[in-house]
Amino acid sequence: MAIYESKSVKASNDQKLSKKDFFQILMWFFNIRIGHWQGTLNAAKARKIEKGSPYLNELVRTFSEYAERGL
Repeated sequence: MAIYESKSVKASNDQKLSKKDFFQILMWFFNIRIGHWQGTLNAAKARKIEKGSPYLNELVRTFSEYAERGL
């Protein structure tokens, strides 16, 4: 949701996407089905996310290594 809230993804007419359209793009991009995206989003917001979670740490490490290689 951070990508959506940061307005990093916009519609082709340069307007902000609706949350519904944003989730449709995610489902297409990742080839997954999210049956009830509102409920899924509410459940994600209810979770406590520890700062420095293993997954986020892995993403940061992977990107840092990529940047260091200068590709």
